[in-house]
Amino acid sequence: MLKSLERLSRETDGRYATDVELQFLEDYFTSMQKRISTYEKIRDAETKIIDKVEKQKQEINPELSKLNERDITDICRRNMIAILRCSAGAMLISDLDYLRDNILIWYRTIVRAYQYDRHDDTIYKLLENNTKAYLTPEEAKLIISVLQLNHTLLS
Repeated sequence: MLKSLERLSRETDGRYATDVELQFLEDYFTSMQKRISTYEKIRDAETKIIDKVEKQKQEINPELSKLNERDITDICRRNMIAILRCSAGAMLISDLDYLRDNILIWYRTIVRAYQYDRHDDTIYKLLENNTKAYLTPEEAKLIISVLQLNHTLLS
């Protein structure tokens, strides 16, 4: 949204925007209440979502929280919280470019350095499923697309 507004401002400098150029604003404002509701539900359920993901990870494979025999549960938890918060923020303002350019590229370096990427499929599926549990189907569509972008870029 922010980059789109910046582009609109640049491209329409000295003239009125066309209906086509304004369409992204109409689309955003049409979905704004749903975005706010989704954001608030994720914010309010964050601890429960992350707790469930951690519990299910342990049930599936206790090694998902270890790196070279070292317990990294706290690191994984902190990173999942950061990804969930940044994802919810990007969904709220409809700015996936911000998420990709500023958060995910930095985080991908960490994921690869610690070899978390070998467990990404499992972890992101758990994160998606546990997040969806607190949302309506329409709200879930908004955040799941962001989480899937995360997964794609981090894998």
